[in-house]
Amino acid sequence: MESVISQMFAIQGSMDTDIPSNLKPLLVLEFVADHEGDLTLTEIAEGLQLPKPTVHRLLQLLERQGFLRQIDGDRCYALGERAQRLAVNALASRRAQTSRRQVLTWLRDQLNETCTLAIPSEEGMRYIDRAEVDSPLRITFPVGSIVPFHCTASGKLYLSTLSEHEVESLIGVTGLTQFSADTVTSMGQLLHELAKIRDQGFAIDHQEFLAGTVAIGVPVLDFKKRLSLVLTVQAPVFRLPMEQLESCLPALREAARRLEEFMRPNDAS
Repeated sequence: MESVISQMFAIQGSMDTDIPSNLKPLLVLEFVADHEGDLTLTEIAEGLQLPKPTVHRLLQLLERQGFLRQIDGDRCYALGERAQRLAVNALASRRAQTSRRQVLTWLRDQLNETCTLAIPSEEGMRYIDRAEVDSPLRITFPVGSIVPFHCTASGKLYLSTLSEHEVESLIGVTGLTQFSADTVTSMGQLLHELAKIRDQGFAIDHQEFLAGTVAIGVPVLDFKKRLSLVLTVQAPVFRLPMEQLESCLPALREAARRLEEFMRPNDAS
């Protein structure tokens, strides 16, 4: 398969502005990442002052390679899973990765339970890092595993950052599969819970994904105060009863604050 870099250079001769052709896909990607909400072709073209046919070709290229995705009836563009992974990996230099691991390990030791970091993907929430508790009975999802949006703490927290229309569109694709007796399978009930999560700033999974397990998650925000990652603690319900879940919040929020500091660009105010 032709690499994305090769494709970038293949379109070089068709550009009619002063910006180097090989930089234009990066400028489009940066523009989409730097703006709240989803953007139309016209908004991107006007924002970058590039011809619409040029932007259309660039959007198609970035979508084919997984850096962008079309939503809202194919009228708007948002970051794709590959761009999200790129963002995480860009912060995952050896120093940053070590710092992230130190925070997760600190949190695990504070709560004595497994702690995870997840990012949204097209199919669900993808685990990108974890620190497991040293116990013969623990919840194990390897890094790279994908869990559902609608019945996990990380997934519901992400959904709470979206509009009602965006939630309905996303769930229309992924569905409301029932995984346990406590899984929410009603869109109305899910939207009601997401409103509560939006107000309180954290999400709980009370045996909704896996019977006998609970989780609580908080957001890790980027320097523009947008959700970047979700930090969760997971445990068997007999070790962390529902009434004790919120006692994890101070440690979770402190860990999230530390992660946000590591992720902040040096020139961010």
